[in-house]
Amino acid sequence: MNVAAENFKILEEFVHESLEMVQRVAPFVRALIQEPDREDILPEVTKNGFRLFHSIKGSAGFLQLDHLIGPAEAMEYLLDRVRSGVLSLTAQSVSLLAEAIRFMEQGLPLVLVEKSDDKLAASAGALTAAILRSLYEGGKDSCLEGAVSLVPAEMREPFLWETDNLLVTAEQEFVLWDFIAVDHQRVKDLSRTLHRLQQNFALFELTDMERLCRALESTLTRYLQGEFFQTEYPERIFLRTIDAVRSTMNQFIEAEDPTVTGLEHHLDALQGLMRQPIGTLLVEAGLVDPQTIQEALEVQRSSQETMPRRLGEVLVEMGQVTQEQVHHVLHEQHSKRMRGEQAESMLADIGPSAGQSTSALADNHKVRIDGQKFARMVELIEHLSVEGASGKDFLPQLRELQGLAHACNREVLSSFTDRMKRVVHDVAVQSNKKVHFVIEGMDALLNQRDMALLADPLLHLLRNGVEHGLETTEQRMQVGKRKSGRLTLLALRQGDEIWVSVEDDGRGIDMHKIAALAVEQKLIPPEQVAPYSSRELMERLFQSRTSTVEGVWEEAERSSGLAVVGKSLQHLQGAIEMWSHPGKGTRVTLKLPWKH
Repeated sequence: MNVAAENFKILEEFVHESLEMVQRVAPFVRALIQEPDREDILPEVTKNGFRLFHSIKGSAGFLQLDHLIGPAEAMEYLLDRVRSGVLSLTAQSVSLLAEAIRFMEQGLPLVLVEKSDDKLAASAGALTAAILRSLYEGGKDSCLEGAVSLVPAEMREPFLWETDNLLVTAEQEFVLWDFIAVDHQRVKDLSRTLHRLQQNFALFELTDMERLCRALESTLTRYLQGEFFQTEYPERIFLRTIDAVRSTMNQFIEAEDPTVTGLEHHLDALQGLMRQPIGTLLVEAGLVDPQTIQEALEVQRSSQETMPRRLGEVLVEMGQVTQEQVHHVLHEQHSKRMRGEQAESMLADIGPSAGQSTSALADNHKVRIDGQKFARMVELIEHLSVEGASGKDFLPQLRELQGLAHACNREVLSSFTDRMKRVVHDVAVQSNKKVHFVIEGMDALLNQRDMALLADPLLHLLRNGVEHGLETTEQRMQVGKRKSGRLTLLALRQGDEIWVSVEDDGRGIDMHKIAALAVEQKLIPPEQVAPYSSRELMERLFQSRTSTVEGVWEEAERSSGLAVVGKSLQHLQGAIEMWSHPGKGTRVTLKLPWKH
């Protein structure tokens, strides 16, 4: 992609510094090619070569020169394996190193002239593939038996780690599609994430998952180029595709089966997303050239008619295309859309369905944390246990250990909130509602115990807020509300308690029905109803809830979810407070003792 104008000075410095480093490394590489047995220069080649490609990878990442990143990162990884003694620098490796040096010598000046690395795409891709293939072939003998046996042992952990994190990143962004769609830079970043996933899958010939990621990336590229979606909710198809990739990854790890179930349906659904202008369709079909389209647009704009003619009609009048050709390309686009809709309908039955992840918070789900932080924590714990943690001499290690623990907790908290966003999104899809979900103050839960205790109650509150609290888009518009309902999760510390509130701006609860229900259940005598406030009525009824009460209770407890919450809080010695106003919304606050 093109480097932003404000970064051109940085680009100049990057190119000049990189070329200087290339010139320092190149003679040693040439000497090693001529005299492969020269062990005296081998450390020089690996050390300075690693520094060169590590530097290029970092700066290219900042400047968003994606095509440069691939070969730089691949060669950095290869040389790092050599430095670590995992691999030896073979004749093939030296040859690839020399090729990478030549690529940078020739490519970097071109990047400076073009202010882009787009012209390096093909050669960069081929070189990256060659380097990674050499790593793969060199590690075949050391493959793990069983899980992911196609991946060399030394590459298994980084491959799984990076792929998982890239999938999480893509999922988070697609969940927030309504917000990021207006930020083209953020969409570009998401496209790069998908490109990186595609490269990872291509390395090990995981073709199905590679095709899905390529299709996702292509769809975003077309969106950035000005094409329009033919559906109001493209993120639903995006997320279903990400779910299919993740499901297939799990399947691959467990059974070495990289086949995506319903692959062609997923591809059809993605292809049917975009609505291309007639001019673009005709150009892609090879019927006209872009200049002709521009001329036709000028004719269309200059027309004095009150009802401007369509572009296809103008082109027919100009004699550039026939009416039959216009009908044909429009029919093809319509057919793509129909296939996409049919594919989406079929995927609802055979693929990972929206809402399937709504049990994720209740489960003891796995959360990945930074491996280096965890390894350092283990090292410190072992050191302290061996030496005996006493005296001031151990304070630095204890403080470092505490800092690492907090850092890991933050990573767990981030994963926790991301999962809640996905739950809300999926329930909204199931309920056919638009929801603006806001999370505030989650640092108050910077403790895995807090998260574990609140996971199940929060799941039910969030589901209830979307399913039973918020109205549909049509209902909201009828009463003058915004199309999207608002759902807010707020956490804070209050003295020795944790308060977590879930609030919606939905239909609220009819307190007359609640009062009638309380009387019917003989919880309150009819003559004593009047003095009770709305909150007292809710709490009285809520606390007396039994599994035999059905029917009208849905108005109060939102389809039994609050009963589950109440049962959980009893075990946790917590309390629940509720506020609701018809037409305005409902707020449920959980209060738990905070054990320091």
